[in-house]
Amino acid sequence: MNITKITSSYRCKLIIETYKNWLKKGNRVLDVGSGNGIITKSLMDYFSVKITGSDVKNYLIYDLPFVKINGRELPFTNNEFDIVMLNDVLHHIPFENQERLIRESSRVARKVLIFEAKPTILGKITDVVLNKYHYGDLKIPLSFRNTKNWQKLFKKLSLKSKVVELKKPLWYPFSHIAFELF
Repeated sequence: MNITKITSSYRCKLIIETYKNWLKKGNRVLDVGSGNGIITKSLMDYFSVKITGSDVKNYLIYDLPFVKINGRELPFTNNEFDIVMLNDVLHHIPFENQERLIRESSRVARKVLIFEAKPTILGKITDVVLNKYHYGDLKIPLSFRNTKNWQKLFKKLSLKSKVVELKKPLWYPFSHIAFELF
């Protein structure tokens, strides 16, 4: 049994539940920061969407469509996708690059979905440990934002947003927030 499948299973359930009103069958989706592809494959199967994974390095454990990116510009045409997803990826890039990546994401898709961890001490420690285990060489700047600061950034980018604050079980180390940008 692959340990990454176990550690990703609960988070995957949270993302599926959060995206139920946002992803529709047949959507063309770009998963920016797709990592090992466990979440990507689960979302693709559950929602019957067409997903292309993308990351700065190919960490995929599944055979999925994949495009390597540089983390700053997305090598796609305007509105090439219906949706861009940024699942627990933005806090792994410097603050100044978050704005650029969200702008690029809104350029290549009509909607952008963001699923992010809130900045808690337990969440930060757990994030570092799990990412070192899963991706060894991944740079982890831990550039978290709180809800208010995310919404300020979206306003600066002239993006409207819907927010979902997820309820955290006592035993789970992360608190999450999700945004639909349009």
